[in-house]
Amino acid sequence: MREKIAAEQALAEGSIVGIAGGACGGDTLFHEVCAELGIPTQMLLALPRERYCVTSVQQGGPEWVERYYRLCAKLNPRIMMESEELPKWLRGREGYDIWQRSSVWMLFNALAMHCKELTLVALWDTGSGSGHGGTDEMVALVTDNGHKLLRLPAEELKALH
Repeated sequence: MREKIAAEQALAEGSIVGIAGGACGGDTLFHEVCAELGIPTQMLLALPRERYCVTSVQQGGPEWVERYYRLCAKLNPRIMMESEELPKWLRGREGYDIWQRSSVWMLFNALAMHCKELTLVALWDTGSGSGHGGTDEMVALVTDNGHKLLRLPAEELKALH
């Protein structure tokens, strides 16, 4: 991950900013690597800190929880919603959930920064998920809109366990 991010940093004309959630694994590693490289990051959470920790961090174990809360203290994350219940105007959308909405929200936040170029660095196992939300959703949004994808093969990490 460090090599890919450093290579993107070298290509940039001017400053760059990283945006990620706070999930254990790739999100946390992304924020930490960017900090090492002097790249500022924004943490965008779909839910309030504690609820997000329950849904997206705790399964990694106590070390990930500690790292998550250290990042929260440092980065002061933005929160998308107070609960997992979608707004009334979205509740009728079949198969749509808070995680899909979060992917769209993160992409729009990146685009709102008036960036010249957008690159998604994704620790991704090419679609072993549910088919909606999470990394699968973000990869589809980014590539369908003509932006750059740098895939870090998650299946190689899984093979190490």
